[in-house]
Amino acid sequence: MKKIISLVLTLVMLFTVIAPSSSVFAANERTPIIYIRGNGEKLYYPDGTKLNATLEDLFADDNNEGELTKDVIVETAVNILIPFITEGMLFDKWDNYGKAIYDELSPLFPDSGLDENGNPQKGTGVSPEALANSEANSKSIWAYNAGQDYNFCYDWRLSPYDHVDRLHEYVQNVLHATGQKQVSIYARCFGGSLLNAYLEKYGHLKQVKNVMYSDVLSNETTVISKAFSGQVEFDAALIERYAGQLDYCGRYNMGIGFAFGDLLYEIVIKSMSFFNQVGATDGVLDGVENLYEKLYKALVPALCHATGIATQVNHWTCVAEEDMEDALNLIFGEEGSELRIKYAGLINKIQYYRSHVSKDLIGFYDNAKANGIHIGFFGKYGFMNAPFTVGADLLSDSLVSLKHATLGATCATIGHTLSEDYISQRVKEGKGKYISPDKQVDLSTAYSPETTWICKNAHHNIFSETKHILKAFLNGTNVTVNTPGMADQFLAYDTETNTLSTMTEDNSAEFDWIQSAVDEPTKETISISIIRWFTMLFKVIGMLLRGEISFGEAKEMF
Repeated sequence: MKKIISLVLTLVMLFTVIAPSSSVFAANERTPIIYIRGNGEKLYYPDGTKLNATLEDLFADDNNEGELTKDVIVETAVNILIPFITEGMLFDKWDNYGKAIYDELSPLFPDSGLDENGNPQKGTGVSPEALANSEANSKSIWAYNAGQDYNFCYDWRLSPYDHVDRLHEYVQNVLHATGQKQVSIYARCFGGSLLNAYLEKYGHLKQVKNVMYSDVLSNETTVISKAFSGQVEFDAALIERYAGQLDYCGRYNMGIGFAFGDLLYEIVIKSMSFFNQVGATDGVLDGVENLYEKLYKALVPALCHATGIATQVNHWTCVAEEDMEDALNLIFGEEGSELRIKYAGLINKIQYYRSHVSKDLIGFYDNAKANGIHIGFFGKYGFMNAPFTVGADLLSDSLVSLKHATLGATCATIGHTLSEDYISQRVKEGKGKYISPDKQVDLSTAYSPETTWICKNAHHNIFSETKHILKAFLNGTNVTVNTPGMADQFLAYDTETNTLSTMTEDNSAEFDWIQSAVDEPTKETISISIIRWFTMLFKVIGMLLRGEISFGEAKEMF
């Protein structure tokens, strides 16, 4: 009995320490923080079976054997290539090629897309347990006392407006639990569109103090916008750089990547450099680009519908205003087409967000500021976008272009700097402090230069290392880049040490795979590439003759 009484008294004492009274709330000025993440939430069927909703879901990881085995990939490729060659290449008929893409890929994503009204199919969505935990957390004081975020859980495929009322209720729960009058919100990746929808509908209530947009897709995402609207171009140097990026991401397990291995990497990169420098790839790429003009009407819609991406409304919040009509026409057909009629309900949801938010983003943010909301932006760069889309050479975190993440920063293209004349002019205008140390970015043209931070050589998937910066902004009052103790406006990320530091000329050098690719060949770069290629070739031959690698191992590398 004494033990029970002692236990009860201990719990009571612990509760009085951890759960403060309302008077303590009044003295505590710290603002509770709500986090809206991107597509990190895993999706499931009602029976608990995991849903393949992204390409990453198909590949093996620690908890999943994956479905895309080598044999499946080969068989799928063959089944797609047959109509590509026998009908497309020979007779210029591409309809069955598009059908083959859809037939081969759609079984891998059976219900990841939404129905014709933009609703989940077969009850798919975030697990009930995750939703329940998120709901319970919003009504608890524990996260606030522990200095943790309130994580809002949602199905990232849907229209932001499908979640906006529940997010508003979530905010009310947090305010009630903490005794505060305002929350701060930070959104990342796809979360930016949900935050936008919430501020558009409920921002006037003045219950939001600070918001931080970190690497958000909602200010336009070049990769999605140009792919949806069929804007593709091919550039040899960019393809060479992207091969290096794939290897880098594969080695460090971030985003889309494939670690070639040292020897294969040397073979691939030096061979691509050699062929690019001597102009051997120009004719091939010209032919591919001309061919793409013929087949993209079959290719792009087939890919987008097979994976379900075409019907995931939140992807459409990333499409630029100037690309929207072309994208709708390509993916769903022109007005009056069969697909336009079938997906009318879904398209209405796409257009609703467009008309309320993205049609005038500057006006939207101005209105939020008029409601007393302090807005910050965080963007990353050093990587390139997918190499076959228009805008692949924009500074990017591999998914979001920096000029969009910052809403207007002036940026050089990847591997280059702003011109000396441009920089001199900005300095004369008293805006030199906004030029990044690597001379690639001018933040004076961003929407809010005084509340915008950027980080060099950081991939889209690098996030936890930046959270302390975001929280410092969200916890403060009218924080700017000049606030004492706040992180510097220009930062650099070191993958090896997993750390952030103030950007300097020394720590902001380009990755090797960016520097090695040359846009315009010269006699010197051509000579260097030829020497390097033959050196590599003789090295591989020597390794084979010495038995350091066998022909079987060499074949296996590919």
